[in-house]
Amino acid sequence: MNTLLARNLLRPLRWAGVMLALALAYLAMCPATWLDAVLQGRTAGNLGMAGATGTIWRGTGTLQALLPSGEVANLAPVAWEISLGELLSLRLHITVKSSQNGTPVLDATLKPGDLRIQTARLDLPAALLGAVSPTFRSADLSGQLSAQANDVRLEAGQATGSAQVVWQGAGSGLTRVRPLGNYQLSLNGSGGGLDFHLATLGGPLDLEGTGQWNPGRKSSYTITATPTQATRKDLEPLLRMLGREVSPGSYQLALDRGMGAITK
Repeated sequence: MNTLLARNLLRPLRWAGVMLALALAYLAMCPATWLDAVLQGRTAGNLGMAGATGTIWRGTGTLQALLPSGEVANLAPVAWEISLGELLSLRLHITVKSSQNGTPVLDATLKPGDLRIQTARLDLPAALLGAVSPTFRSADLSGQLSAQANDVRLEAGQATGSAQVVWQGAGSGLTRVRPLGNYQLSLNGSGGGLDFHLATLGGPLDLEGTGQWNPGRKSSYTITATPTQATRKDLEPLLRMLGREVSPGSYQLALDRGMGAITK
């Protein structure tokens, strides 16, 4: 009787084990195209992975950006790996490298309530800014963005680490002044949020700004644009669209509310 009872109890456990093994085997064979679907879903279709081969856990493809104009820009051929072992600890650890020279593109770990970006390096067309701001889209921005982050951590409304974005050859389709200049955005966090500083590296349009980005909370920014005397008239329509004149030849830029910007 005891033997029969034991067999009856073990039978569902065996089936459960078989089903778990089949589920794990299925997950292990998930096609790489799933990563493209996840990436497009998380970025509202602005980023994708073309020509993906392998599995969602390990594969290769070409990282792409869909620009507001509808044009597709190839960003980098990459190889990625997601650690299956760390999923057992409720951590998603993904590493992405250039498939051409092995240069790190992304090393990030995600777990409930905590995102850590150990390393991020990526070049993007400035036109992609139009995907996050209607004002930027209307400005028809151009140039190249080089972004990098080091040990950035976002956890429970707190932020630490550092990041930097350099905008080379900035331009706009609304003015004949090209380039407008080269700019650098630096972000540094030590707990409460990421403090940012915008500086001009050179060019006829001077941009200066400071502020703080707080994950999950309202952020504050102050950005001032001052063109040279020689370009003031040509840049006036663009600057009036982006902000308001606070003193002769000096404009305070107002970002879209959807970006959490506050201007004084």
